[in-house]
Amino acid sequence: MDLVSDVFDKFSDGGRIAQASLRLILQRIGLPEHAVAQLLVLLPSDGKTFLCKDLLTFVDDVVAPPSYPNAVLVRPAIQNHAWGKPWEASLVARLSESPEHPLDRSCAYAELWLGTHPNGPSDVKLLAPDGYGNKVSSLKEMIAASPQHWLGEDAARGDLPYLLKILSVNQALSIQAHPHKQLAEYLHSSFPDRYKDANHKPEIALPLGDFEALVGFRPLEEIRQHIREVRELQRLLGDKLQLKLKDLYSRLMRAEPAAVAQQVASLVHRLCRREESTLSAEERLILRLQKDYPGDVGIFSVYFLNYVHIKADMPNSFIYCAPNEPHAYLSGDCVECMALSDNVVRAGLTPKFKDVETLLGMMTYQDDRLTQLVGRGERFAQNIVKYEPPVEDFKVFGLHGGSPVDPLYLPRAAICICVKGAFSVKFAASNFLSGAAPQVEEVSFGRAFFCRAGTTLQVTKSQAGSQLFVATY
Repeated sequence: MDLVSDVFDKFSDGGRIAQASLRLILQRIGLPEHAVAQLLVLLPSDGKTFLCKDLLTFVDDVVAPPSYPNAVLVRPAIQNHAWGKPWEASLVARLSESPEHPLDRSCAYAELWLGTHPNGPSDVKLLAPDGYGNKVSSLKEMIAASPQHWLGEDAARGDLPYLLKILSVNQALSIQAHPHKQLAEYLHSSFPDRYKDANHKPEIALPLGDFEALVGFRPLEEIRQHIREVRELQRLLGDKLQLKLKDLYSRLMRAEPAAVAQQVASLVHRLCRREESTLSAEERLILRLQKDYPGDVGIFSVYFLNYVHIKADMPNSFIYCAPNEPHAYLSGDCVECMALSDNVVRAGLTPKFKDVETLLGMMTYQDDRLTQLVGRGERFAQNIVKYEPPVEDFKVFGLHGGSPVDPLYLPRAAICICVKGAFSVKFAASNFLSGAAPQVEEVSFGRAFFCRAGTTLQVTKSQAGSQLFVATY
């Protein structure tokens, strides 16, 4: 900091310096323009000038000590659910198991969480204060201890607005939707035991190989055709084909459970009598769902919701679960990113609480959104694909190894995880005041890192076919 002090002695007038002069000084000593702009915002001023001593105070009191690196290894939280894959088939299990952290091989492994959500907080290892050994802290506690270092200009936020997950789906998740912000606030205030937070929960799924899901409503005329052709569905809904989509789906979901179970049994019996080669994809799906959720009303949702099958030869695909849109993941592995919330409104294919009336009341009932909800990511740079849904809470970058990858500048704090192969990654802070030198880490299969705002992530080496996903906002 002697250089900065010397320059201030020459250029300052009465202990103050004009904003334009300070900008010029910082540029001359090599600070990048985006870092200059960030520093000018953070420093106290009267609108036109700065006290020179404020910069030195800022460096002493705000900038993190050298003991904080640019990136830190993150230990995820693991979720075991009945719908998860068994240990030997679960990507979640393979990513999270290590000699230091052996897993119970009798469990189903469904989700790997990377973030600060209280239902599954991640841990980090930091150098102990005495410089010897490591201390374990939660990611949230580490951020809270030095928000300026980790979050930069978003320090006042105090937390990450997103949650990154890996899912291994062996059987269908519930027919569900996630509330928008206003509804989430109402549900949390009215039913805090069911809805634990007041945040919305838009999410995006990035399939890793074959992946199946029900996503959004089919075109209304297609639904009406199903009702005409499927006698069991017609028995539940009657001949009210002229009704609007909301009214048709509501009649189904409000049907008496005994009547639903009877018609499911009739449908399954009829399908089982046919040659398998004559069954449609939807009919084969119905037989699978019946095994896991016998007699459940959600089985008939197959005729209302778009059945999406993303195959392994369809890279860079995404499924966007917009607020108030129905969906259900059916099978496969995926990377998933969402707003920091665990709010789910369920109404079928689940043994958990079904909030049917809330779900029926919240959905948009738009029957033409499939092309908005399912698509491909956009090429952002060489070997980098960006997935950016229309929300402010998160976006995801997918990096592909085996050939040169462009550097990725991350103005906000990010979490990355390698799901295939291995990368050598240099994490370099753009702010010359950080006190942390660039660090190179081996980001191999299953390793995840949290990096500070203003970090440039540069791949220096990678194996062919490797995949690294980076969540930020």
